[in-house]
Amino acid sequence: MVHQAGQMPSPVVLKVEFEATGPAIKAVKNAKMIDATTAEVTFPASVWFNGNRTFNAVMDFGERKIKKITFDPNGRFPDSNVADNVWPKS
Repeated sequence: MVHQAGQMPSPVVLKVEFEATGPAIKAVKNAKMIDATTAEVTFPASVWFNGNRTFNAVMDFGERKIKKITFDPNGRFPDSNVADNVWPKS
């Protein structure tokens, strides 16, 4: 779940890092593979236009285990607390 704390709606960009081994990673239409175990998934800013402050980013890559998800991995959007942009929390 992604939370919008600010006033400016922006796209939801997630870097998804998978375990090195496991079942094949399924293609997802709004994702591009960066390398064999990392995908970047983008949801448009319009996900916020319904007035909700939270968004469930549903991604079905299959059975490969996810080891880490980073919100706004390139730091392109204003964020007062970048420490909460990574799952699992360190």
